[in-house]
Amino acid sequence: MACRTRQVATNEVSKTKTVIRIQRDTILKTDPDSSFYKAWIDCINGKPVLKPNSETKKAGNYLHVPNVKIEGNDLSVDCYAVAQKLFKTWQQEYIEEHETVSTIRYPINVSKPLTWWQKIQIYLGRIALLLSVVYLVYRLIKQKLKIN
Repeated sequence: MACRTRQVATNEVSKTKTVIRIQRDTILKTDPDSSFYKAWIDCINGKPVLKPNSETKKAGNYLHVPNVKIEGNDLSVDCYAVAQKLFKTWQQEYIEEHETVSTIRYPINVSKPLTWWQKIQIYLGRIALLLSVVYLVYRLIKQKLKIN
């Protein structure tokens, strides 16, 4: 048996953080929509004129009623719609945290080396331990053969 000083050990904790960002997108489907305008065009003195009593108008869900104008030989139809968002993007973020604990043992400085007498005692103790194990194995085998 020998005396030994305790080793000084420190635990070092290292933390790592992994951030994964995934860009996702989608298309938003909108229902079809329509607006309606119907009128009778009459010719008065050789010029086309809209009959005021013959107009039929209908607005859609997001389309306004068309604006119709006749000026001379020009027919202009304007139809405005409410703005819609059709494409959407977003980011998903996943955060993984890892913690690693590592133990560091620092070497101990020995002020004096072992003397020759201490070394001889260590070797004699090892030889005695080996002989004891061999003797026990021999006794077990001898007892096992005696029973059978």
